[in-house]
Amino acid sequence: MFKNFLPTLMAVAAGFLVLLGYLVPIGFLPTLRQVLVRWATILAAFALLLAYANVLRVHIGRLFQKRAPYRVSSAILIAASFAILVLVVLEGPNHTLVQTWLQTVLIPGQSALLALTAVTLALAGTRLLRTSRNLYSVLFLLGALLTLLAAVPVAYPPIVHLVMQFVDAVATGGIRGLLLGVVLGILMTGLRIILGIDRPHSGG
Repeated sequence: MFKNFLPTLMAVAAGFLVLLGYLVPIGFLPTLRQVLVRWATILAAFALLLAYANVLRVHIGRLFQKRAPYRVSSAILIAASFAILVLVVLEGPNHTLVQTWLQTVLIPGQSALLALTAVTLALAGTRLLRTSRNLYSVLFLLGALLTLLAAVPVAYPPIVHLVMQFVDAVATGGIRGLLLGVVLGILMTGLRIILGIDRPHSGG
């Protein structure tokens, strides 16, 4: 009972103090809020290190398995992660080699993943039409095809302009609605943790 009560009490107290530091910036509350936020940042950095160590543990374990798939990919990931980690620690993130790696490997890789996501959405739209032919599936497929058409370099400029107007008017509005929903969800989750209704820190 005490093991569940103490983490809940600490989480509720820290949440209320940080919230009061934003809403009632008087006395020692702003300073205490900054200290608690700084502690949270340090804990998040250590959590990132633990996640990095866990990724290495999983992929190093694959190297010693006899029939483990993707062994070459695991070896490349381990070598690249160690090389970049040592380089950043010794030379800093603004070093020429680090920036070259970022511009020639990481950013093109992210662009390739985004392009693959766009093609996947188009294929998902076609499969959606096969399984359920309704207005929403047709609108989804048309939106995906228009967005892909605007991204083609040889597209007709008036069509590109029309598609970009559609993206600015409809897609941006939808994204903002989703972001508002995410913010409200985060707010409700934070309030439930502050009030002690949800206790993820204690397994409750």
